Formats: sequence, C-alpha cells, structure tokens
Amino acid sequence: METTMTLNTPIISKEQIEDLNRRVNILELKEGGNLAYYEYGDVRGKPILFFHGTGSHIHVMLLHEAALEMGYRVIVPDRPGVGLSDFKKGWTLLKSVGNYVELLDILKVDKCIAMGISGGGPSLMACAHTIPERIEMVIGLACAMPLYRDKSSLKTLGTMDRFYARVGGKLPLVLFRIPFSLLGLMQTVMKSPNSFAKMMSSSMCASDARLFSDPNLQYLFMRDFQELFRRGSKGPAYDAQLVYKDWGFDLADIKTRIEIFHGTEDKWVPIIFSEYLAKKAPCATLHSVQNEGHFYHLVYAQELLQKISRLGA
Repeated sequence: METTMTLNTPIISKEQIEDLNRRVNILELKEGGNLAYYEYGDVRGKPILFFHGTGSHIHVMLLHEAALEMGYRVIVPDRPGVGLSDFKKGWTLLKSVGNYVELLDILKVDKCIAMGISGGGPSLMACAHTIPERIEMVIGLACAMPLYRDKSSLKTLGTMDRFYARVGGKLPLVLFRIPFSLLGLMQTVMKSPNSFAKMMSSSMCASDARLFSDPNLQYLFMRDFQELFRRGSKGPAYDAQLVYKDWGFDLADIKTRIEIFHGTEDKWVPIIFSEYLAKKAPCATLHSVQNEGHFYHLVYAQELLQKISRLGA
C-alpha cells in the first residue's frame, strides 16, 4: 500500500527541546533500578507507548505539538543504560517488557498504542509478542528487523550502518563500545550541531539530507546523542548490540495488528526490513511512502498522526 506525506509540521525550537527535556520522570522499578521516561503531547489523551530509536528520547519530541493538538499522550521510556535509566547487566528484550508493563500500571494505562522507530523496533516487537492484551495496535516507523545476518540485506545499508551491523553481532561488548562511543564523542565533546548530519551522510537519502539542513533538527540530534551517552557508552552500546543479536522470539508468532510506515528511499533502515516484517507477521500491513527517507514520519508528525487516527488508533 502506497501513501504520501505532504503536511510539514515545523521542527521545534532549541528552547522547546530544553524545556521538554527537563520534564523527566523517574520510576523506581520493583526489581531495582530506575527507569526514566518522558511524556509529550496531551497528558489526558489517548496513550502511545513509544520506543525511541538508537539514540535517546529527544527525537520523539518532534511529535509533541501534533500530539498535543490531536489528543495523543506519548509516553517515552529510555531503555536501560540510556539517558537517566539505570543499566541492568544482561537485560534482554523479553525481560525488559516487564518494566514497560510496570510503567503502564503506574500511569494507570490499561491499553495503549505501541509505536517505535528504527532501533526501537526490537523492543516494540517484544511488547507486541509478550503483552498483546495491553496493545490495541502496533505502529512501526521504519523499524530495524532481524535481518542483519543476511548478506544481501547488509548491502542495502549505508557505509557506517553496515560497519556497525557487521561488528555488532560479533564483538564482545567491551570492544563494541569503542567504535560505538565515537558516535557520541563528537556530540558531547565538540558540541557541533551539524556534525551529526556530516557523520551520518552515508546513510542519508536526498529527503533526509534536505531535512537535516534545518539547524533546529541538527541541534535536536546533537542533544539526542548527548542524552544517549549521559552515563557513558556501556548502556547505549549494549542497547545497540541487541538489534544485531537473536531477539528471543519469532515475528511470525505476533498476532497483534501492525501498521508499518516506511519511506521508499530510506538508507538508514531500508524498506526491505519492513517488507520482511510484513511477510513474517500475520497481521502486518506495509504503507510505503514514496520518495521519503528515515525521519519523515517524525517531521511530518501531524499528518502521520492523522493517518494513524484514520486507521482506528
């Protein structure tokens, strides 16, 4: 199924980013440790449990204004070791689902939409697999899928993404942390907003490059990676490695309805990954978005939420 995106929601300002970032909430988990989470949009609106990509919660702020206008409550936990969430040695995708259930219980959310982007795909699918009774619908936004051991799929990735995919599933964490931490070094030490766009240029199609010409988006992703490495590189590197390793469950066993949105020109996570999900999961539908890349779904936030609303979410 093909779709197009035409309505551009303005990218939020530096001041809004810093204001929203100060609104952190900390949940003390029953099993020990803290889970940091943020809420965007309408706090009384329809809840969306959102799994951020390989980064922190910051990029999800692009949904804030549209969610506020359209009556959605976007709940965004940072995974273990990311931002202010405590790292848990040996945590797995399936084990972490219990933390998200605890969060929903504390917030008195019985059912929600589950949504994720890019590297948030594994956690999103783990919830769809484990707690279908709590999820009305799954929305996948160009999510990573377990295809990183497939040589033909690797060839579709940009140079940097292909490198991390190849070493991510092989190196022990102590070694993988070294190259992965370089992603955050430029953001946290040099503090250069346009460095992210330069660093990730091999993963940008024309659409993404055009979006990243915006200084506010450059600033947002600088802050995104600064928050990602708030407590060092161990947690973020472990979180990234889980994408490349065995997830512990089969996508074919997921019976929850899944609606997938993916830009046809995406180089970060090529559309072949969503095509794989659409074939494997029995209740998945792919909506390909012509001539768009990886971040259109967040920048075009209002139209994205309108499409989701029309789907019954």
